Amino acid sequence: MKKVLFTLCICLLSCGWVSAQYLPTFEFGLKAGGTYSVFPSSTDYKTTGDPGYFGGIYARFGGLGFIFQPEMYMEKTTVTISDKQDIGTNKSSFTTFNVPLLFGKKVGDENLGIRYYTGPVLIFRLQNDQQFGNGGRINYQDQNYGWQLGGGIDLHPVAIDVRYEAGINKLSYGAPLNEHTSMNMLSLTISYSLFSSYSF
Repeated sequence: MKKVLFTLCICLLSCGWVSAQYLPTFEFGLKAGGTYSVFPSSTDYKTTGDPGYFGGIYARFGGLGFIFQPEMYMEKTTVTISDKQDIGTNKSSFTTFNVPLLFGKKVGDENLGIRYYTGPVLIFRLQNDQQFGNGGRINYQDQNYGWQLGGGIDLHPVAIDVRYEAGINKLSYGAPLNEHTSMNMLSLTISYSLFSSYSF
């Protein structure tokens, strides 16, 4: 009898855990974090990124074990461009409005789970401050594109994510604008769920 009850309990817990992954879900919350940008250098110039930060909101739609997570956040990024002789530098700061559209999968339930995802990100320039020197100007476009790949741990209502962003379009820079680079980025995010629900 004890074995039967124990087996029944295990089955019920397993069914609940599995159904939690496949039932439709919705979540909305705040997110913020830090970034470190990486700009590949050319033969004539060195490009180095500095730590940055961002903050915004996210939504998450789930069903059948898969998730769709659109986000919107403001981001501050800084890059320093200098020639190989270190004669002069140009320090550039960018403020952007970013819209990632992420697709992925979640294993676990609302309170404890692991996620992994990937998807495109649209990057709109809001402000660009450049301190000119012999390092040359970077031509940061009004609209840029990237691709994100990452994963996270849910400890409801808090989640921690790590992701990598690869720049798709090339940015020209130098004096004249004959060099090209792309903005790649590592980020660490902490998010807080303001609302979540399961639909039965």
